[in-house]
Parts: sequence; structure tokens; C-alpha cells
Amino acid sequence: MCGRVKQTNDPAQYFDYTRWDPLAHGWDDYRASPNVPPGTRPLVLHRLGDGAEQADTLFWGYKPPWPGYTRGPASNARLDTVLKGSRFWKPLLTKRIIVPVDGWYEWTGEKGDKQPWFINPKDSHPILMAGITAWQPGQELLAENGFAIITDDAAGGMVDIHDRRPICLGVEDALSWLDPELSVDQALQLLSTAKPESAFQWWEVTRKVGNSRYQMSNANEPL
Repeated sequence: MCGRVKQTNDPAQYFDYTRWDPLAHGWDDYRASPNVPPGTRPLVLHRLGDGAEQADTLFWGYKPPWPGYTRGPASNARLDTVLKGSRFWKPLLTKRIIVPVDGWYEWTGEKGDKQPWFINPKDSHPILMAGITAWQPGQELLAENGFAIITDDAAGGMVDIHDRRPICLGVEDALSWLDPELSVDQALQLLSTAKPESAFQWWEVTRKVGNSRYQMSNANEPL
């Protein structure tokens, strides 16, 4: 899964890497953070609404507005569930986003004795996570209009850290993912082009990051 991310770059650095030129300035509330949890508003890239390149800070987590639905917002969408046409995720597949981050965290160990790990790319470029959302420009930033990051089974050595991982795309595939002219079927095919586990590295970090309020710069430093 992907339960915490690091997003500390200036937005301009994410824009430069993706050759993104957002016309809408919806990232005024962006706050760089080494420890971003669900329920907050990280920066995302999208072409929702009029199809122009845009950036906004959206609510991380999605809770469908169904009568009687009592579970909390889902921060991740399992790829196998998405591909099966789940009624939970199907309405969101035309509203695709990219979450640019510097890395993410996973935990190993038993409950009450969890060890956090930080995972980031070996090439030091931003990670472009594929996501889907219920939001449209002009709507409130609530869980009913939030987003989820798509995850798949982990492989290689990363499976020892967690059995699931976010789908991270290369720049060209990420731009295609955001293209509103791309059909849902074509977009889903892109999810098979995720960067492999060999593109990443990971290490243990301070257990203090287990508290989402921990925002010190050493949050992702190796022990």
C-alpha cells in the first residue's frame, strides 16, 4: 500500500520534471512535508474540467457518497479491484491524476512494534504515482471528492517491506495517463508499465515518523 509520502520539493521542480505548465493556480495551500498522511491535501497534477494542464491540492482519501456507507476514506485503490470494474472505483477512472512525490513509507513488524522504511528512486527524480479522484474543479475538498493512489502487488526485494506498492509511472506514461482523450481501457493498459522495483532503494528510518505530526527534516534519513 502507500500510507505516507514525502513531498518536499517546490512545485516548480515537479512541473519542470514533467514539463507541466499549469494554467490554474490551485496550489496556494501546498505545504511541503516529509511525512504526508491520508486526510491531508498533497499536490496533484491533472487535466480535469476544461482539459488544460492544472495543479491543485486535493483531499487524499475517497469515501463514496452512498447512503449507509460507514467505512473511512480509502487512500489506496487496488489494481486488481480497479481492473475488475469495481463499482467503488469505476466512476473515477475518467478522472485521473498524478501525485508527484519524493518517496513513500512502509512499515514492517508486529502491531505495537512497527519499523518504518523510506523508499525512493535510485535516480533521485520525482516519483509520479498514478491516482484517480471523484473531484472536479469547483467542488469542495471533501472525502466524497477525494483521491486514491493505485497500488499493485510488490515484487523482488520490496515485497519484504510490504506486499503492495504504488504504481509509479515514467514521465511519458504519466502524461498519457492524464490525457482526457485517452480511453479508460487505454489508460488501464498504462498501469502495466509501472517502474520496476529495481528502480528503487529503501532503508529504515526513525520510528518517530509513525506519528504523522512528525515533520522534522530527518524523517527519511537512514538510521
